[in-house]
Amino acid sequence: MNSLECVHEARVLDAVLAGTWPNADDTLVSHAAQCAVCGEVVEVAMVLRLDHNRSGRDVQVPVAGQVWWRSAVRARLESAQAATRPMTWLHAVTAAITLGIMLAVAGSAWPVAVEGAGWVRSAVMPLLIDREVAGVLAGVLRHSLVAAIAAAACVVIAPVLLYLALSSD
Repeated sequence: MNSLECVHEARVLDAVLAGTWPNADDTLVSHAAQCAVCGEVVEVAMVLRLDHNRSGRDVQVPVAGQVWWRSAVRARLESAQAATRPMTWLHAVTAAITLGIMLAVAGSAWPVAVEGAGWVRSAVMPLLIDREVAGVLAGVLRHSLVAAIAAAACVVIAPVLLYLALSSD
């Protein structure tokens, strides 16, 4: 007999995997006690069988109703996300159009604002004795108009940017 093979190896393995090993055929048990190959097969197969039995006990298969409920919730969520995707695009396009209109209005109002600041300077200048004070006042009005337009733009743009940043897409 070759030390790597045994003719009884398959029968020993079948008996161990079937769970009848200690009570199997007495001649097979006595052969496995004397044969090195069959003895190793018994040791390894017993460890594997015990591990398989332990792992089978730890598995907790969910109830069919729970699986169905989870799949229904997931399908509903996916369909809701698919339905809101065009609205998200519409909101983004609306935000871009609003920003463009705001920039166009600010661009067309800028010459009027500069002209208004010049008017304030010419109206306030005769009232004030110092020309430097009138220049500072006109400069402040000019910068405050820019700050007011920037603040208004932030008030309009900030919610749109927050919506786009926090949307699920």
